[in-house]
Amino acid sequence: MKNLQLVLVALFGLIILGSSCKKEDAEQPQTNGSLKSGDITLSRKTDYGNDWIYFSFKDAKEVVIEDYQSSNDWDIAFNRYNVRTNSGESGNALGGAYDVGKVDFASVTLAPETGYTVDDTIQIVAAFTGQGVEWMTSTGNDVFKGVIDMEYGNQGPSYIANDHIYIIKTADGKYAKLWIKSYYNDAGESGFINFKYHYQSAVSNDLE
Repeated sequence: MKNLQLVLVALFGLIILGSSCKKEDAEQPQTNGSLKSGDITLSRKTDYGNDWIYFSFKDAKEVVIEDYQSSNDWDIAFNRYNVRTNSGESGNALGGAYDVGKVDFASVTLAPETGYTVDDTIQIVAAFTGQGVEWMTSTGNDVFKGVIDMEYGNQGPSYIANDHIYIIKTADGKYAKLWIKSYYNDAGESGFINFKYHYQSAVSNDLE
């Protein structure tokens, strides 16, 4: 009789444990293990001229690049509100950019396989002088033209993101979707690009 009671107690315990495990499993978020995400504010303002911050989706961080045109260790770079991808005139890798438009971030679930724009020669601000703006030739991606709009008001200039979603083809031909959310850091200082991304680390165009 005691043995039967012990068996029943053990079975009851297993049932409770199994139910508890199922409940815990159900509460865990369901994520694609190869899909990486981040919400990044760049570490500093860039100066006018050829001062760029490089970022690697694979490493999920800013990276120091000495020769950007020959390096495959970066995917995207920022100078003020100018953007580079590792492609065309900016690099020898497989990068590029695609403008999806002003849509909800979560609605972009797949990266297109074609239609990416590679980098070309662009004009960026070299300096502000007493006579106006001094421009210089650099390299960058024209898809991002207008990503940040500057408006003047009584309190000085304000910077407004266009809220477009972009697909980035990375240096090694993988995909990330990017939303440049603002031109401000958490302290409200301008000049700091803030962006959200999903990066597909597998050989797939699934972005959600």
